[in-house]
Amino acid sequence: MSIAELSKNFHAEHRGNCAMSVAYGYARATGKSEAEAVATAEMFRNFGGGKAPNGSCGALYAAKMMQPDHADAIKNFFKRGAQNFTKCSEIRPNKIIPCNRCVELAGEALDFLNQ
Repeated sequence: MSIAELSKNFHAEHRGNCAMSVAYGYARATGKSEAEAVATAEMFRNFGGGKAPNGSCGALYAAKMMQPDHADAIKNFFKRGAQNFTKCSEIRPNKIIPCNRCVELAGEALDFLNQ
């Protein structure tokens, strides 16, 4: 299963916030066990709901932390799918895309890098 699918499912099942969901999806898709993936997700518990550094979307923040050497490429990929926005405070209140789509989009950016 892709990072995007794993992340989106974790989020849809209400198992974690947007940042946790992307971290979980990345961990599972890259061979970590369920327990390891949940532990990885827990490291991002405090970064959902606009609490990521600089108000960034938590899903985007987690994706960049999973692949820090490709942070700029991830951000650019995400911006294309989020009408050029990257901050939770811009995306959520203006209903640019729903949170679950942010999670999926961040996962898609990671999937694209792993091709």
